[in-house]
Amino acid sequence: MQRKIRMRTVLLLFVLCLFAVLSVTVSAQTPDGKIVVVLDAGHGGHDGGTDAGIRTEKEYNLLIAAYLAEELSADDRFHVVMTRTDDTYLKFLPRVLTAAEANADVLISLHCNSSSASYVHGNMAYCSVIERFDAGELAGKLLDAISDAVPIARGDIEYVEDTGDSLGVYYWNDEKQWDMPGAWQLGKKSDYYSINTWSSKFGIPSVIVEHGYLSNKNEAGVIDQDKNLRAMAKAQADAIVEYYTDHTHTFGEREIDFPSNCTLTGTSSRRCTVCGIKTETEKLAPAPDAHYWRRTASAAATCTEDGFADYTCQIAYNLNDKGYACEVHTYHETFTAPGHDYIVTEDRAAGHGTDGVHTEVCRTCWNTVSTTTPGEAHTYAVTETVSPTCTEAGKTVHTCSVCMASYEETIPAPGHAWTQTESVEPTPLEDGYVRYRCAACGEEKTEIISSCPHTFVRETAEPTCTQAGRTTETCSLCGYAVEEILPAPGHDYVQQMNVASTCAAAGFYKGKCSRCGHVITQTRATLPHDFETVSENRLERVVRCTVCGHEHTETKAHPDAIPFLPVLLAALIVLIPSAGAAVILVLNRKHKQEQAARRNRYFEYYEDGENVKK
Repeated sequence: MQRKIRMRTVLLLFVLCLFAVLSVTVSAQTPDGKIVVVLDAGHGGHDGGTDAGIRTEKEYNLLIAAYLAEELSADDRFHVVMTRTDDTYLKFLPRVLTAAEANADVLISLHCNSSSASYVHGNMAYCSVIERFDAGELAGKLLDAISDAVPIARGDIEYVEDTGDSLGVYYWNDEKQWDMPGAWQLGKKSDYYSINTWSSKFGIPSVIVEHGYLSNKNEAGVIDQDKNLRAMAKAQADAIVEYYTDHTHTFGEREIDFPSNCTLTGTSSRRCTVCGIKTETEKLAPAPDAHYWRRTASAAATCTEDGFADYTCQIAYNLNDKGYACEVHTYHETFTAPGHDYIVTEDRAAGHGTDGVHTEVCRTCWNTVSTTTPGEAHTYAVTETVSPTCTEAGKTVHTCSVCMASYEETIPAPGHAWTQTESVEPTPLEDGYVRYRCAACGEEKTEIISSCPHTFVRETAEPTCTQAGRTTETCSLCGYAVEEILPAPGHDYVQQMNVASTCAAAGFYKGKCSRCGHVITQTRATLPHDFETVSENRLERVVRCTVCGHEHTETKAHPDAIPFLPVLLAALIVLIPSAGAAVILVLNRKHKQEQAARRNRYFEYYEDGENVKK
């Protein structure tokens, strides 16, 4: 084991020396006429990649990159640039910026794979879903070369679309060569893997090569041997050389590599129609106003308050968020309040005992403005009086002498006028008492005076969020108890999540009680779709939501069609009586025919002599 560790140390020292020798080729300046290949050793620094193998992935990636750079640099037709030459952590954007500054023809990101299932094996590659930057043919040659050089099975080339993040699914925009969250109208989705995504934004074809599975015991053993790493690097270098040099380059018309925007200056070049290498690269004119706005906050104008919309440039935001120091451009838009749009909902004239009312309601926000005009006052007089008792209220009835409208006034009950009539002091053995009589109604009451000198013991049950508590004081001598209820305070929810509804998905609020930890989730209804007409004809209309992209077809009534149900009802109204009358006529005629036949038989019977004798 110590010998193996020493060998690895020597190998790493050799790689560092190799980087020193190759330092001339790690320039960001592109030599004229050379094919520029940028090699990206995946992961690095605190990001070790998968640790399923004997060493961490970042070490294997760096060794493969070094050997591949050595092989390619031996060919004078190639210029090799490395995104990292030591154990440094880099975000994805700085890796691709290195390729952009070097005017790269291709970026190859080198990795090793891993799976939770140990039987999964084979190499594989990921290429951009954007057809202009699809390096699938080169990826296939790299995978074939790896499998021919070492015992690792040839795998597939995959194209993975973006599945979204907190901002939503990303869609590609060909004109600005960028992507925008949730903008379905742009068409094709963006790439899922960041190296493919950022490379396409800068007009660079890219390949992510997964050399094999470190989680597979056999492939981990292959990758851990330095001779196999060298063999894979040599085979891939040969494949790259063959791909870019086995034909005569034919360069097409000049095209934009990536357009200028508010933060970056783009380039244009002519590309080989076979392999895609660039020539005659030129800077484009700056375009400081070429933003790609995303709305970050908004509020509609009300009748009395202005609305607004805040926008952030997605290009500048993405660059800044991913490690490029630049200004994040924003702008604010204000929508002027239109004022109320009132309609009259009530207009009643004043009369005797009735005030006049004029009410207007805003048809937009339902704000109501009402004006009252006093009417003619009633002429009231007392028509009935009911005196109160000690415990029951009385009343006074007032009636208008003009219209007989009336109202009542309550006379409150005064309560008992207690007068003490008898008093007996308590003794150590018996309770005392005090008796009272009401001077108004004669009702009596007695109050007991306890003989016990109470000694109270206090007990408290604290309330919870949902259950009341109580405080109980109990006399330790006689057991007399006094109880006080402590009300439950209710939950004190602290917001954890607050997701707004859209027309595609319901939002929700999630809170957690700061006292007891109870969690509440409240679902919000989805918002209505904001449909716009996409296409229509005489029979159908296709509409699409401008927010989520949902489409459906609405059937329109045909202008020449005769309504089926009304026609059917009219036909039944006409035909049923006619059919009934025809049936009655047929039955009546048949009845008359049967009567005539019976008459004929009767006369024949009595006119025959034999029948008469009988």
